[in-house]
Amino acid sequence: MTTMTTGTRRTVWQAVRREIHLSWLFIRSDRWTTVFPATCFVLAAVVHVRMPLGEAAVTVASGVLYFWFFVYEHTLANQLVGVEEDRVNKPLRPLVSGRCSIRGARTRLIAVRVLFPVYGYCLGVLEWALMWQLLSVLQHECGWGRHWLGRNLYAGIGVVAQLAAAWEIAAPLTPDAWRWIVTLMVTVTLLMSVQDLRDITGDRAVGRSTMPLVFGERNTRIFLCVGFAVGPVAIHHFLMAPAGPHWWIVATDVVLCGLSLLLAVRVVLRRGQPADQHTYRLVEQWYTLALAASLYTLR
Repeated sequence: MTTMTTGTRRTVWQAVRREIHLSWLFIRSDRWTTVFPATCFVLAAVVHVRMPLGEAAVTVASGVLYFWFFVYEHTLANQLVGVEEDRVNKPLRPLVSGRCSIRGARTRLIAVRVLFPVYGYCLGVLEWALMWQLLSVLQHECGWGRHWLGRNLYAGIGVVAQLAAAWEIAAPLTPDAWRWIVTLMVTVTLLMSVQDLRDITGDRAVGRSTMPLVFGERNTRIFLCVGFAVGPVAIHHFLMAPAGPHWWIVATDVVLCGLSLLLAVRVVLRRGQPADQHTYRLVEQWYTLALAASLYTLR
């Protein structure tokens, strides 16, 4: 009996490890826009309310799991409708590489769509979990993802669902928290088409109407260049300046400004799939760095 129990435990543990690893394969390319930055905003709320260390550790861990579910739902739904495109643009993804079957991904998506709002209810952020699920359905099953405006709105409104939940996992939303959420929502909505520059070939193959394909790659690059060039003004005025003229705020402001100007240059001068992929990764890291700054600007 003891041997059977040990064997059963080992089997269960192996199954759990496999599911965690598989979920990581699905979400790993999106971690810089979801799990990492959102956890930074949870930490900012924890610091803001001076939460005791033990409670803070549990809250942050709860937030990490919430945003793991958050991005897992997105990537499952996104990759299920994008298999043919991924064969061209992202051949290492689990559904294309054979690490997961279509049927298996659909089963996991159903499970996540049940577990995620239940977990959100337990954390007191059910409305934001449901908002994210509604956006996911609009994006992946109602056609938003096939039009440039829908894609940008999905990303921008998704920032609200993400960051409002992140803050409320730890504390009630404040006007300062909303100032950050709205500023980043507008920024992401306007500039998120940078992700479509790297996928032009695959998007054209499946008939998706992204901004580069609708308005032209040259015009899109010019628009994004201007956006990244003037973006530091908004970030300084709405996010950094209200925290006061401390040296660490000024230093963060300079770093974010420098990175944004680098992106303005890259989006025009560095072209081609590998270069555009690198540019998008820098955008993700800019987003994470900005939210990491909320730890000491929202104290």
